[in-house]
Amino acid sequence: MSPTRDRAVSTAVGYVLTLGITTVLVSGLLLAAGGAVDDRREETTRNTLEVVGQRLAANLMSADRLAATDGARTVSVTVDLPERIAGSEYSVRVNGSSSTLVLDADRTDATRRVSFVASTPVASTTVRGGRLRIVLSPASELEVRSA
Repeated sequence: MSPTRDRAVSTAVGYVLTLGITTVLVSGLLLAAGGAVDDRREETTRNTLEVVGQRLAANLMSADRLAATDGARTVSVTVDLPERIAGSEYSVRVNGSSSTLVLDADRTDATRRVSFVASTPVASTTVRGGRLRIVLSPASELEVRSA
C-alpha cells in the first residue's frame, strides 16, 4: 500500500472513533442528569406532601375545635389543596384510630405521614387531593370528603 492511502484510512477511523467516544460521553451525561432530575422531583414531592398534610391537619384540628363548641350540630370546613404535586396526583388516607394522615403520590415513591390531635372521633377515609371538605357526620365524627 502506498502511504497516501494509509493516511486516508487513518482519518476516517479517527473520525469514527471521535464520534463514538462523543456519543458515549453525551449519553452518560444525559443519564446522570436524568437521574438527578428524578431525585430532585421525588424530594420536591415529599416536601410538598408534608406541607399539604400539615395544612389538612391544621384544618382538621380547626374543625375539631368547632365541633367541640357547645351546641355544635353542623361543622363544615372547606380545604383547597392542590390536585397535583410535581405533576403527580396523590391520595390522602385519614386514619382516625391512629390520628394520622398518609399522603401518597401516584408517580413516585413519595409518602408522608402527618399526625393530628382531635378530641372528636375522626372517620377513617381515603380521598384524592384537591378541594376537600371536613364535616361533622350524623354519627358525631369528623369526616374528610371530596368537595
